[in-house]
Amino acid sequence: MEKTGSPSDAQIDEAMTNICRCGTYPRIRKAIQAATGQAAKAAAVQAKEGAV
Repeated sequence: MEKTGSPSDAQIDEAMTNICRCGTYPRIRKAIQAATGQAAKAAAVQAKEGAV
């Protein structure tokens, strides 16, 4: 998330090279995408508050 604000599914898969592949990837991807979305929203709020 530090390198790519909104990583693609392929980037997430590449970062998860040592994780069990028993069908958990879709849930992990969804959690990462939710986290990046929340981080982006928080950054937007902070930017807006700083501009006021």
